[in-house]
Amino acid sequence: MLLRPDAWKSLRSRYEDPNRSHRMLALDGGGIRGLITLGILSQIEKLVRAKTGLRMCEYFDYIAGTSTGAIIAAGLAVGKSVQDLVNFYKTCGEQMFERSTLLQRLNCLYTADPLCEKLKEVFGEQTTLAPPERSDQPGLKCLLMAVTKNVTTDSPWPVSSNPDAKYNDPKRRDCNLKIPLWQLVRASTAAPVFFPPEVMQWNSDDSSETFVFADGGVTPYNNPSFLLYRMATEPMYRLNWKTGERNLLLISIGTGAAESLGATAAAPN
Repeated sequence: MLLRPDAWKSLRSRYEDPNRSHRMLALDGGGIRGLITLGILSQIEKLVRAKTGLRMCEYFDYIAGTSTGAIIAAGLAVGKSVQDLVNFYKTCGEQMFERSTLLQRLNCLYTADPLCEKLKEVFGEQTTLAPPERSDQPGLKCLLMAVTKNVTTDSPWPVSSNPDAKYNDPKRRDCNLKIPLWQLVRASTAAPVFFPPEVMQWNSDDSSETFVFADGGVTPYNNPSFLLYRMATEPMYRLNWKTGERNLLLISIGTGAAESLGATAAAPN
C-alpha cells in the first residue's frame, strides 16, 4: 500500500497494487565502457519488445545506476530507447570519459563543464525526480535510483525517486524530489580530477544543507544492485516489495574489466 498515494501522480496506478511482481535493473559504473552495458541492453530491449511490446521504462519498475550507469538508468527511466543512449554516447563520449592531459585536467577545474549543458538537453533543465502529473508529460516513467558520493560527509548517497521515501516527503524543504534530474546524473558522474565536483543545495534558506558530490564509482557501490535490492525490500525505505523468485526479478549489468599488466618483468641476461 502506498503511503502517500497522491505523491505518486502518474505512476500511482502502476505501483499501488502491493501483490504484483516487480522487475529491477542495476547498471554499473565504468566510464566509456558503458557502451558495453548498452550493447547488452540492446538485446534485452529487443526481447522485451518482442515478448511484451513494452518500453524498457514500462517493463522495469525500478532502475538504478552508478556513474555511467546513472546516465543510462536515467535515460531509460525517462523513456529513451537504448539506441537514443548509444547515439548520446557516440556524440558526447569523448568529453564525458576520455582521459585528458594533465594540463587539460587542470583546465577542466576552472572552466564551465560542457557535460552539464548536454545533460540539460537530454533530460530537460526543469525535469526533477518527482513523477509527472500525467503520463504524457516529460519526466520519470518508472522509479530511479542513482548512486553518488557526498564529499562533504564522506559517505555514499544513493538518491531514489520513490515518492514514499522519508526524504522525499513534499512537505520537507529539503525534499529529494526537487533535485533536477540532470544535476543528480552530473553528480553521479563527477569523476575526481577529470571533472569538477557537483554542488547541490537542498534548502535555499540553509547553507548548511549545501553539499559537494563526486562520482558514485568511488563508493563501495559501483555495482548498485545490492543497494537497489535493499531500497526495494527493506521496510525503512517504504516500498516493501515482496521477495522470492515469483515476486522479484533483478538484472545486474556490469561494464567488463580491463587486464592489469602490472610491472614489466626484467629481461633475462
